[in-house]
Amino acid sequence: MNSTKDLFIGLDLGGTFIKYALGNSDAQLLIKGKKPTGADQPKEAIFAVIFQAIDELISQAEELGGRVAAIGFGSPGAVDFDHGRLMGNTPNIADWGDADIRSTIEGRYGIPLWADNDANVMTLAEARQGAAKGLKHVITLTLGTGIGGGIIIDGKLHRGVNYAGAELGHVTIKYDGEPCNCGGIGCIEQYASAPAMVRHYREKLSKSGKTALHRVTTETIFSQAKKGEAEAMATIDETCEYLGAALASILNIFNPQIIVIGGGVADAGDEFMQQIWNAMERRAMPPSLIDLKLVRAQLGNDAGMVGAIDLAAEMYYANGKVKD
Repeated sequence: MNSTKDLFIGLDLGGTFIKYALGNSDAQLLIKGKKPTGADQPKEAIFAVIFQAIDELISQAEELGGRVAAIGFGSPGAVDFDHGRLMGNTPNIADWGDADIRSTIEGRYGIPLWADNDANVMTLAEARQGAAKGLKHVITLTLGTGIGGGIIIDGKLHRGVNYAGAELGHVTIKYDGEPCNCGGIGCIEQYASAPAMVRHYREKLSKSGKTALHRVTTETIFSQAKKGEAEAMATIDETCEYLGAALASILNIFNPQIIVIGGGVADAGDEFMQQIWNAMERRAMPPSLIDLKLVRAQLGNDAGMVGAIDLAAEMYYANGKVKD
């Protein structure tokens, strides 16, 4: 057993901020912070921000009488989990393509690091510490600017052979539908993400001869629906039907115990969740619905950091280290 307690760093890289935290092996956050990512800057500048965050947390770990045993990192894009390297590009961070996350950070600090896709990391957090705690068969869906997802089968993240699995936002719901940024056609992301909802709402207003507000968000749509506006209500109904269709397909394939829905759109409330359930229930095979739970995510903005710490701790101890 170590004379100092093992602590872990969790890093959650986003297009606007990098969020970072220090936690224990149970992913309880002791210290957290965030810094602007500098997404329009060269890769070296982004790593410089990451180094600042790590330096800060290593110093704070020492003040707490601990040591940083390992680092977990959640990144947008497809991540080669075995090598800790981004595969290709990611749309919101211009020069992050092929970033060698593990080698760059381990080479500087000599601390083991594991990197994964950010949606996988958030899924791990909800399965270990959040809404799906204690369950072994979990699906997560995050509704925001895009739609992300994660799959846990028998307690383990499913990443796919080429680390490109669990792209649940790119389930096709309309074979001749809208082109998607992923190169596909008719993906659920093009129909039920926040931008899609806004687009559909504006289209409905236009057909009714109404003028949209200067700035429309999903919050606007839900607010207008509560006031009884027909176009807003129709947009929400339509979105729930799209989500129900996608989730029914996912259910019929994976038969999970729970579906966890996160992101800004999912914060709309219980009525929205019930509408999604109703649309899904009409389409899914009945056995897949037995004892199924459909719930909102619990960890909010901390999920990426919590999941990154979970990832670091699990991999660290799985590689033969003895837990304090």
